[in-house]
Amino acid sequence: MKKSALQVLSVVLAAAVIGWFGFVKGEGNEVSAETSTAQTSPYTVTVGASGSVMVEPDVAYLRLAVETRGAKASEAQQANAKQFAGVEKVLYETFGIAKKDVTTTGFDVQPEYDYTEKNGRVLKGYIAVHSIQVTYRKLPEIGKLFDALTESGANRLDGVQFSTEKKEQYELDALKKAMENAAAKAGVLATSANRQLKGVVNIVQGEVSNNPILYAREQAKVMMSDAAGSAATSVQSGQIEISTQVTVQYEMQ
Repeated sequence: MKKSALQVLSVVLAAAVIGWFGFVKGEGNEVSAETSTAQTSPYTVTVGASGSVMVEPDVAYLRLAVETRGAKASEAQQANAKQFAGVEKVLYETFGIAKKDVTTTGFDVQPEYDYTEKNGRVLKGYIAVHSIQVTYRKLPEIGKLFDALTESGANRLDGVQFSTEKKEQYELDALKKAMENAAAKAGVLATSANRQLKGVVNIVQGEVSNNPILYAREQAKVMMSDAAGSAATSVQSGQIEISTQVTVQYEMQ
């Protein structure tokens, strides 16, 4: 009797265990059959735009030199020192240019030769060259400066560059224009897609272009000769363009 009862109890327990596993398996199948929804990415539009400003130059960088000759190296060097002293007097005393704005860019003494078919290379003498760069900010008086430098002994003008010392300020102005242009472009694209701009997602700034006005040696010679002929005439330097680019990503709705 006891044995029979135990057998019945074992069957009941086995059925319960099998049912429990079956329920769990069914529940697991039911969950795995459900589909999960992933968050969709927002609609975006990315545009590239540029902005630029035209500004008046406020500084000039003059590259000039005193060039002298002599039969000996010492003679060429002494003549150069004497002639350069006159240039310094004009720069520091007449025009009040600070010494920090006058930089020596080169000084050398080299032999100079003549070439003939009969004698070949023949020593002619020596040439001394003292090169400097002058930073000058009173642009309306630059014609007078050219004239005074020519008269004082600066017999070689290697180039002039007109630029600005307010590059960072003007860069901000160019960036504002670039962002305005980017917003206008993105607005047109969004409207064409029947959407509206929601906000800026990402901004990448490109390179800033600063295009100073350069006059090479030959052009600078013409400027110096013109200024020497009429010292009261100011040199027309033109305008400088400062530009930058941006890439902007906007979210749309």
